Amino acid sequence: MAWSPTGAAFSGRNPILKVLLILGLVIGLLLPLMLVDGLVSERQSRYREVVQEIGNLWGRQQVIAGPILVVPARHRFVDNEGEVRVEDDSIILLPDDYDIVGHVAPETRRRGIFEAVVYRLEVEITGTFVLPAAPDWLDGTVTVDWSRARLALGLSDQRSITSAPDLQWNGQGLPMTPGLPPTATSLSWGGMQAALPALQDGDFGTPLAFSVALSVNGSQSLSFLPLGRNTTAAIASSWPHPSFDGSFLPDTHEVREDGFDAHWATSYFARSYPQGWRTGEAGSARFSEINNSAFGVRFYQPVDAYQQTERSAKYGILFIVFTFTVFFLYEMVAGLRIHIFQYGLVGCSLSLFYLLLLAFSEQIGFGPAYAAGAAAVVAQIAFYTHAVLGSAKRTALLAALLAALYAGLYVLMQTEDLALLIGAVALFAGLTAVMAVTRRVDWYALGAGVPKPPVPAAAEPPQEP
Repeated sequence: MAWSPTGAAFSGRNPILKVLLILGLVIGLLLPLMLVDGLVSERQSRYREVVQEIGNLWGRQQVIAGPILVVPARHRFVDNEGEVRVEDDSIILLPDDYDIVGHVAPETRRRGIFEAVVYRLEVEITGTFVLPAAPDWLDGTVTVDWSRARLALGLSDQRSITSAPDLQWNGQGLPMTPGLPPTATSLSWGGMQAALPALQDGDFGTPLAFSVALSVNGSQSLSFLPLGRNTTAAIASSWPHPSFDGSFLPDTHEVREDGFDAHWATSYFARSYPQGWRTGEAGSARFSEINNSAFGVRFYQPVDAYQQTERSAKYGILFIVFTFTVFFLYEMVAGLRIHIFQYGLVGCSLSLFYLLLLAFSEQIGFGPAYAAGAAAVVAQIAFYTHAVLGSAKRTALLAALLAALYAGLYVLMQTEDLALLIGAVALFAGLTAVMAVTRRVDWYALGAGVPKPPVPAAAEPPQEP
């Protein structure tokens, strides 16, 4: 029986040298893949700059803090020299009940080819304060001036307020003015405040109700602070891709195609700061603890084109190795002669796919861009390799394998949770296929350039008459 032309294909040539040349070419093709990766990072940075610019004009990420009570006080103490001194101070009181109800209407704003998620927030904050006549954390050295108490509401981006806030204190409407009291500026935010009516003896120990209705613009995320002894928050929105983050996750939430609803509930036992303190004693560290306790929602955009392009480019070297392996198997099994230069052109075509993907995805989105780029590269390689492979059947097989590989990568991009599992199984299947095709190759004979016939099958024993 005539043996396969494998030996003739490599006659006079060293297959080990060919493999080394292919490996060198694969390493060289890492450079264009790295350049594409750098370009993706550059375009992604530009996208983030545009998102930041849109946020600066419309409204930044919003964190709403308060309202809180800020009450002037005077602290009497003896200094190191034994002299009695008096300095201005304040006490901060947080609400006992603190309830937030908000509705977020998201919008998409574009600048050039880039877009960002912004929103309009309508929120009402209600609750009660219970004033302690003599807080146990104050001693006789502090005198509190309850007649000048102020209600302060902090906002991370005060410029985005779209209408005057409506403040009600014990059923009485109070005007609010811009700016926080000096002792509350450690929040490092903007805000507003209102002077309260002089507190009477009967106001201590009884719940004093408040409500604040607020309309603001924001972008990317929305957060609140768990300031109450008991805090609840209910947020509804038409954005279908929420990402809940911060120090507390929702107790319950429902995410639908047309939006989401989320509800938080927490008590002051779950945080690190008390219901009241003296600013001179605690300093700005207390406000830092408050800032770190924020919870809320990020208006997440499903993996954008830059992230998906970057992720797909990480598999670029596997595409190149897979295609070169198919070419090498064609050389061994079909007796073809494929020059290393031809390997290089096909590798450049495979690398160019990611540049096409990035350029098209900025214009038409990742899915259509992926389909267009993959179709263009498969057609280009099929057109070029038809003359190299010398057979329409072999060319069709290579094109089908490449198309299947691109389809598999797209599925991998859409299933983040199973990406590692699918990728590992696919690599295992590919290696198994290579081992199956080459399991009968005599590599010693190929290296020597001498064809060697296969070992004949063992003869069957004669049958008994």
